[in-house]
Amino acid sequence: MADQQEGSGTSGRPTGGTGGGGAGAGGSNRNRNRNRNRNRNRSAGSGSGTSGNGSSGNGNGNGRSGGGNGPNARSSANGQRKAQGGGGSGGRQRSPQGSGKGGGGGNRSQSRSGSRQRNGPPRSTVALAPLPPLAPLHVLPTLGAPQVFPAEVAANRRRAITLCALAAVLPALLLGALVGVTVSVIIGVVVFVVAGGAVMLGLWRLAPSFALNRIGAEPIHEEDERRLSNVTEGLCATFGLSMPSLYVLHDDVPNACALGRDARRSVLVVTTGLMHRLDPIELEGVIAHELAHVKRGDNGVSCVGITVATIFGGSPTLRRCVGDSREYRADVVGASAVRFPRGLLGALRTMMAAPAPAAGSFFASPSRFGSTRWVWIDPSVGHRDDVLLAGDLDATSVRAAALSEW
Repeated sequence: MADQQEGSGTSGRPTGGTGGGGAGAGGSNRNRNRNRNRNRNRSAGSGSGTSGNGSSGNGNGNGRSGGGNGPNARSSANGQRKAQGGGGSGGRQRSPQGSGKGGGGGNRSQSRSGSRQRNGPPRSTVALAPLPPLAPLHVLPTLGAPQVFPAEVAANRRRAITLCALAAVLPALLLGALVGVTVSVIIGVVVFVVAGGAVMLGLWRLAPSFALNRIGAEPIHEEDERRLSNVTEGLCATFGLSMPSLYVLHDDVPNACALGRDARRSVLVVTTGLMHRLDPIELEGVIAHELAHVKRGDNGVSCVGITVATIFGGSPTLRRCVGDSREYRADVVGASAVRFPRGLLGALRTMMAAPAPAAGSFFASPSRFGSTRWVWIDPSVGHRDDVLLAGDLDATSVRAAALSEW
């Protein structure tokens, strides 16, 4: 029994030695497995990010704890490490295609550049309350108002039609009375109405041509007087008017007037003395004054008034036809449009300082200038020493004094 025990004990020692050798071999295998696992973990970490390094640490611990259990334990440990490494890398990957360093970076850039989805209800736009409309400025239609009112245009249109009707009454009445006495009263009334309408229409249409012929102005082309054309065109845009026809009167007296049937068929007449004596700022003030007449509809009244005054009465008749204070009103509108009253003031002072009209001048003829006097911007030519009536706002000196106070 003792021998058997010794044998068994002896046989146990070699067995134990074999076990110890197995343990030594197992230790060397474990070292090799560790190196392999480290290399495998490094490759896995470079491919799947930092999650693979954490799982490889867990696998190494499991392998060390089961290193003395034989090859089955080592294989199970390796399998467990693979499973954990795969699970760790798979759990941290943002996309199933992310293998390697380039793939992981691409997935991160895609997730960062993508739009974030907001939780909750969508944003609703806030409607702003509309601003209250601006109330227009209440400007009284007085002589000092800086703008032209529709009532002014309508009043001048009625004045022109009334002048045509009054001028047509006398010839129509004479013709109707003649027919009524010689033929029949009924036919005489019909002739009176028809003749009155024909004379009225003919006077309205022929008055602009008659006024131009009375003054003796000649048409000019825009290229002949480039400065006048440019100033007029620019101010027409300011007033909202169409370009008028330009006429020139060859006279050394600086003066200007506006004629024509209405705002769409207007005529601007200037003298050669005006273009030679005035600088551009003063010329702008004069053109603005005349375009203010066109805007108000004064030019139609002027043409009819010249025609009527040529037939009946001369200068006093023309003054009653065109009305009072119209030159002062045109000064206010024109100076307000250019926003520089000093230009028109300088022009009026230049006109007052000009020498008296020479013999043979249009402004030296009482018959020709008398029937057109109150349509010019300077109606005081040749009448500087006349006594001013109370309330006369059309005299050149009175208007210049008013402009100097602006």
